[in-house]
Amino acid sequence: MANTTEQAVLVSQSALRSNQSIVQLALFKADGAAHIVPERAAAQTDVGAVTSVVAAGGTPTKAEYDALRVDALATRTVLNALLAKLRTANVLAP
Repeated sequence: MANTTEQAVLVSQSALRSNQSIVQLALFKADGAAHIVPERAAAQTDVGAVTSVVAAGGTPTKAEYDALRVDALATRTVLNALLAKLRTANVLAP
């Protein structure tokens, strides 16, 4: 008996040619539960350029501290948005 291999290629419906047909495919986890493939999330913006500058030596000024805090909060916002997208995609546990 010859070994046969079947191949599945996932393409969008708009990429199908007129002589091709659609086959429905279901994915399951090892425990038998259905595996849901999430929608692709929108691109995540990069963290902006660092705006804080600390003068050499001495104690940072209030303005330097405030600028650093703004940078840290901007990074936190982008990181939290990225983590939310990973949770929605079931890459991370909720």
